[in-house]
Amino acid sequence: MLKLIIADDERVIRETISHLIDWNSIGIELIGLCKDGIEAYDMILDESPDIVLTDIRMPGLSGLELIQKISQTDLDTQFILLSGYGEFDYAKEAMKYGVRHYLLKPCNEEQIISSMKSVIEDCYHKRAFHRFQEQQKLLSENLHSNILTNIINEGVSLGYEGNYDQIYESYQQFIDFDSTAYQLYYLYFLEEHNLSSCLEYIKSYGKAYAPSIPIHGVYVNNTLLLFFQSYGNPEHNFDKFLDTLYFDDQAVSLSWEQVAYPNLSLLLDMLLKKISRYGTIYYINNFHPIPTCNYKNLIQQTDILCNQILTEDDKTREEAGAELKRIFHEITNPDFMIQLASSLVIRSSSKADSCTPVTATEFLLELNQEREIEAIRSRVLDKTDEILEDLAKKNERLCDFTEKIMVYVTENLSDPTLTLKWISENYLFMNVDYVSKKFIKETGMKFSTYLTEQRIKKAKELLSDGDSEKIHYVAEVVGCGNNPQYFSQIFKKNTGMTPSAYAKKMGSSK
Repeated sequence: MLKLIIADDERVIRETISHLIDWNSIGIELIGLCKDGIEAYDMILDESPDIVLTDIRMPGLSGLELIQKISQTDLDTQFILLSGYGEFDYAKEAMKYGVRHYLLKPCNEEQIISSMKSVIEDCYHKRAFHRFQEQQKLLSENLHSNILTNIINEGVSLGYEGNYDQIYESYQQFIDFDSTAYQLYYLYFLEEHNLSSCLEYIKSYGKAYAPSIPIHGVYVNNTLLLFFQSYGNPEHNFDKFLDTLYFDDQAVSLSWEQVAYPNLSLLLDMLLKKISRYGTIYYINNFHPIPTCNYKNLIQQTDILCNQILTEDDKTREEAGAELKRIFHEITNPDFMIQLASSLVIRSSSKADSCTPVTATEFLLELNQEREIEAIRSRVLDKTDEILEDLAKKNERLCDFTEKIMVYVTENLSDPTLTLKWISENYLFMNVDYVSKKFIKETGMKFSTYLTEQRIKKAKELLSDGDSEKIHYVAEVVGCGNNPQYFSQIFKKNTGMTPSAYAKKMGSSK
């Protein structure tokens, strides 16, 4: 439900409009009436309405001045202007601030509703776009698809009567299962030899009409199931598109059905129970059908091994790691290799420092660029060794002062004068030579190397939203003071690319 404020200095007009329309019937909650621009401005700041219907001429603060002031805030309020015939120049001025809707007095119920519906659609489009940007801040579309692939594979392995909540919990740091609504479409009687062509048509539609909304799906038994986040009310356009789909060699004409779900977990609960009954399942990853159920035993085995790798028992972890690498050596399907590797990487992100959400995204982005199975295998095996080594070190008990050094570095990373000598003498009250030797022995690296690693790691986190304009700020946060040039040099030395190039790379993955 969108929130609306009406502002007009004429009491009769604002109250007439408020009672003229059944606002709830068009998805609007009327939260306030304001008699002038100042009262409207205060109410906007307090209530953050989605839409404001305002007169242009009002005492204290005109409608145009109100729009100007709100445009300087971070609010995403949409305005509809009420104007007289002689005030169109004011309306044109308001258009400079993105106002696209105005009504000439006097206006009737039909005109107001028509204008309001157009603004409602704009609001939902913007809301969906902002929500999508936030959700995708650290995740690329490839990673999102890999996560859903893993969920479907793991869910299918549990069978028709499975409890999938534990699966969702493993991935909840990456994807919203509870508060985002989804649409599910069934496309019936689609024969397998027409699947790829159909997906190309759907890909073209998405690129043209919903470029920021990923479309996911599965295909089983001549039925294509497509699902995506709800974004306002444009589904009727997709409905019309589905009506146009036609293939000459189909034995039966296509038909479709649409179902809305309040969140992803309810959709997946239904989806997994349905598809678990079929022997062959294709997951639609970036509009390419990937067989998933042909490898059911390997999926189950890999799932078990991933859990064992994350255990604190060294022997169990080593044996599981060796067995997992043996599986990777035998796989010949590139897509399936990436699928299993993504499961390991994402699961490890909760325990292995080498697999944070940022580094997981980086790795899977690079992995999805590879085409040859041997190149993919090499990267996956190297990453597996890195995770195993990381987890082994993590389980080794560090001495008390080494842990204190690591904590101190994390909490004081912005200090450009940070040295092991100062920490040893002023924080630990110990001999710096002894501390240095012990630190190297326990971590396998010099303090300066560790400090640089932490600074680069923090910089990557800050740059992962794709904003290359804040390099000066990042330089200060990671202890390079007001010297962004020096920061750029050490970043490139350690990553192979400049901070701006890295930010662009991560931004393009969203």
